[in-house]
Amino acid sequence: MNNPGPITLVRRGIAAEWTRTSGRSFLWTAAVPLTFALPLVITFGIAAVAERLAAVPGQSYVATVTTTNSVYWVMTFSVSIMMVTAAYAHATQWHGQTSDLNAFLFPRSWTVALARWIYYGVIAAISTVVLLVVVMVTLPHQFPHIYGAVHVTDSAGIRFLWTVPTYAFAACGVGIAVGSLIRTPSAAVAVLLFWVYVAENAVNLLPHGYTLQAYAPFLNAVASTGQEVAFVPRFGRTGSLLYFILVAVALFVITAVLPILLRLMPGRRRALAESGTT
Repeated sequence: MNNPGPITLVRRGIAAEWTRTSGRSFLWTAAVPLTFALPLVITFGIAAVAERLAAVPGQSYVATVTTTNSVYWVMTFSVSIMMVTAAYAHATQWHGQTSDLNAFLFPRSWTVALARWIYYGVIAAISTVVLLVVVMVTLPHQFPHIYGAVHVTDSAGIRFLWTVPTYAFAACGVGIAVGSLIRTPSAAVAVLLFWVYVAENAVNLLPHGYTLQAYAPFLNAVASTGQEVAFVPRFGRTGSLLYFILVAVALFVITAVLPILLRLMPGRRRALAESGTT
């Protein structure tokens, strides 16, 4: 029986994840609907209130919104939901009969981690593109007083259309890495949420906190998209996005690839030693 190569195993892993999550799975009944519903409800809910206030005579203090501040909730919730979904899915493989099946189907177990990154990353990227278009097209038409300056085709809108999906795809890699390291699904999700929503925002309270915060991966990623934030990107906008991608790749290699290679090295050394003595 031929030993399948890494590319074949990755393709097999993507197909297996598609089969596993098809039908009434958590991904399609909860995660993806929540990915769309939560940012849309919050975005349009805030827009409706702001538009109503703007229509009240004398309410000139209600500021208009530009494209650079129109899709904040998509990045805040959609990316995080898909990231923790990827982490949860990958962490569950270490429990019960699923672990034995994975070991049989994927002798190079890092390939299933890469397959899941690709699978969930593509779903996250497509979802965010759809959400970005819906938000930036709908806001100026439905709420022209406040969001009339929002345009999907201006420089900020076009930048969102490629940076946010890239950020979402890379974030799923971080989720897979955490799921590889912390093999309890609920704990993996908790660590990710604490990292994104608490740790990176609170690190500036530490001594030299602002210096440390300049290297916060998720804050750099959000700032790199062009979103209006108080945080100044450490490496410039595009450089900060590349920084986040490198962090995601490094975490994936350290947690999902390197431990497997280290376990295989003694066996290969023994095999080479035995072949040298024969």
